[in-house]
Amino acid sequence: MSTSPDTEFLNSLSTPPALRASVEQVAATLGASVGAWACYLALTPNTGQSPRLLAMNGRTATLPTWRSIEGASLVRQAFHRREALTVQAGTWPALALPIMHDSQAIGAALLLYDAHIPIDTERAKAAAQLAASAITSARHVAQLRLQAEQIEEQTRLREIQLSRNLIRGVIDSVPMGLALIGNDGLILAANRALSDLFGFEPAALVGMHYSATLGPWPESPASQTFKSGQSDHVRRMLLRPDGAQVLQEIASIPLFDTAGHPHQVVEVWEDITERVALQTQLVRAEKLAAIGQLAASIAHEVGNPLQAIQGFLSLFLEQCPPDIPNERYLKLAEEEIERIVQVLARLRDLYRPRADVFSTTSLNELLDSVLLLTSKQLERAHVRVLRELSDELPTINAMADQLKQVFLNLVLNAAEAMPSGGLLHIQTYVHTERAQNRYAVATITDTGFGIQPEQLRHIFDGLHTTKERGMGLGLYTSKAIIDRHMGRITAQSQLGEGTTFTIMLPIADEETTL
Repeated sequence: MSTSPDTEFLNSLSTPPALRASVEQVAATLGASVGAWACYLALTPNTGQSPRLLAMNGRTATLPTWRSIEGASLVRQAFHRREALTVQAGTWPALALPIMHDSQAIGAALLLYDAHIPIDTERAKAAAQLAASAITSARHVAQLRLQAEQIEEQTRLREIQLSRNLIRGVIDSVPMGLALIGNDGLILAANRALSDLFGFEPAALVGMHYSATLGPWPESPASQTFKSGQSDHVRRMLLRPDGAQVLQEIASIPLFDTAGHPHQVVEVWEDITERVALQTQLVRAEKLAAIGQLAASIAHEVGNPLQAIQGFLSLFLEQCPPDIPNERYLKLAEEEIERIVQVLARLRDLYRPRADVFSTTSLNELLDSVLLLTSKQLERAHVRVLRELSDELPTINAMADQLKQVFLNLVLNAAEAMPSGGLLHIQTYVHTERAQNRYAVATITDTGFGIQPEQLRHIFDGLHTTKERGMGLGLYTSKAIIDRHMGRITAQSQLGEGTTFTIMLPIADEETTL
């Protein structure tokens, strides 16, 4: 067998190797069966196209080239005329023979003979029919193999795509931001959490430089890791697209090449805003516990001598004759000592809370008593009071003395917020949620100077105060009391317009039934 430029051209086409091997075998068999010393076999790539040389076989190592014997022209004549033609191929007598299958020409063969060997055309036609069947079968087998390979390749690609989608889904479901970064600072991959942090789509981040999106590249943990080969981490305060400030901890993880040098780095972005806030609250809670313990110790040390003074003063007043001079001052001193005793009792409650005793309580009566206690102070501060207390407000189960402490604190805070006078609006009503949960609601609104927005988020935190001489315990304690009652307390404020505190306390089930 020999190879010509035409064969090399055909071999470079997408003819399956198995089909080409089968056609070469058919060419060898066809030539040998009819006594030809060389056989050139040309097939049509597709229906309606001219045949093109695909295989040739002969007795000698070197065969005449396809072009030198004008093989293309000879097989085209036999192919288009659909008949065997005795022709001259170069210096050799030859037979151009169409290859027919089911009355359809699928190619043509050119058979070269020695000059002394007669050409048996009929035998050649019979052999061509067998060759056509063999070629058609080989084509069907090759087509089935190709389809099987395509199905296998599609299945493999689908499995790869499914694996990629699964990995992508897992990475995108991670709440921490992830970015794969090259040593030139280009972002090679990013997950959904990181892209959402900057308001991009994950695909949009890919190919962008670190400095263009995530921050200064020289200061990044990834840049430091490329320099040192060690993990690094920093903390940064960021502004999300929705306007919220978040504290991010950014850590880098190096990916090493075979030489042990980092060729890529994974950066992990974790939102630690809530964790830091919880740590801060824990520190505040520890401070409050220490203050409570100190207050209880002071109350104990002061309480003992104070009780003695109270006892001696009571005994003195009992033994004095009626209408003694300055008796009213002595009684006033006794009342003030009693008030100090109650203050010390409340200090002890900070460290050792009393047992919760709930009883039926009227919210309107509670507010009336608070306003009565503070009436003189409000009058001196030129604060007018507007009451809108609902007559249909049900009673609630509550600890009246503790709720009284809450309302007293809010009213006094409102008075301090209106140093030049103003209006204190107190309102009660019933609020229903989800057609089942009913709440008794009390709102306390002042027309004072209001609260800064950045401070409004922290007014219920322990040790946080907006007053120069405040301790930051009033609203913290008030919220703790309302929480103990399974209620809610919220605040709304506008600078220069005033503040509204809303307290929602659940109405007992039996009251709802009534």
